Parts: sequence; C-alpha cells; structure tokens
Amino acid sequence: MNATADSWPASRKAALVLEVLGGHRDAAQAAQQAGVPRTQLEAWIGIARQGIEAALRAESAAPAGAHGDLRDLIRRPFADRDTVTVALDDSLSSAWQRMRGEGISQLPVMEHERIVGILDESDVLLHVYGDEARFNDPARAAMVQRLDKVDVRAPIEALLPVFDRGHVAIVMEGEHFLGLITRIDLLDYLRSKVG
Repeated sequence: MNATADSWPASRKAALVLEVLGGHRDAAQAAQQAGVPRTQLEAWIGIARQGIEAALRAESAAPAGAHGDLRDLIRRPFADRDTVTVALDDSLSSAWQRMRGEGISQLPVMEHERIVGILDESDVLLHVYGDEARFNDPARAAMVQRLDKVDVRAPIEALLPVFDRGHVAIVMEGEHFLGLITRIDLLDYLRSKVG
C-alpha cells in the first residue's frame, strides 16, 4: 500500500468502499482512480462486509426492548407471521413434522386468527401411543383447550406460575394472540441483561 492510502482516515476508506458496494464503480476502476492497489481496496471491502454482518447479527440477537412489556420476550411474534402454528383440522402427523422441523415442542392451534388450543409433544404422544394410525387424526383431537393466557402488560413474574405448572405462556392483548413465551425465552431474556 502506498504511503498516501496508508495515512487515509477511516472515513475516506469507507467512502471509497461504499462507492464500490453501492455499485457506483467497480473495484478496479475505483482503486485506479484513488491511487490504491486493488488488493488493498478488496481487503477494505472484505473488512467492511464482515463489520456489516457482525453488526446485523448483534442487532438481531439483542432483545428488542422496544415495547417495555412481555412482547420483548416473544421470540416469534404472531403478528410477524413468525409463530409456527397448526390449524384445527391439520393432522397430528403434520403438527409433529412442524415441531421437529422448527425444533420446538409446542404449537398454538389456530382457528383463523384466534388461538383455540395448544398442542405439545406429550399431547401427540399420549394420543398416538398404541395406535400409530391416530397420527392421521386432526390436531383438535389431541390439543389442550385450557390455555395459560397472560396479558401483555403483566409483569415478568406472572410467567413463573405458568412455567411452574409445566406450561407455556400464551401472551394476549385483549382477544389478540401475540405469541408464546417459553422458559428458554425467559432465560435468554434474563441472560441478555447480564451482557
């Protein structure tokens, strides 16, 4: 690298890198016009990409904290279509495949936009054990209808009795289902506060 490029401030290097990343010039042309070896510019581009990726990973791993209520603990919000669900008439086989595919142990059972039940691994197991053909039964046949609903504005402490019963917390805002909170979600949230 020449002495001129070596002494450039980071802002000047970033401006050149952004021109290339933005598609305004290709790397060879930008390097030549700036008097920088192309290999050096490509190294700066690589560093910039790594920095961008690291920043985006950190941003998505950090708790949102935007709401100041239980929504901040919901890992897969229903409104964002991130909650994995099952419909009343979906087969238990389909429900089990979704659980396995997503690495989760429970699914909200939905009737359109309304939660009407919850189905977990134990519910499926107890329903099909001894008669595997029952995997073809609908989710409604094995789901639990007594739901542990928690208001979105409830304190975090309201989750503890739900977890003590071995259940998942179903977060609601009035009649609107917002998502689930599991023990792992709460532990992740608490751990994120440590830093």
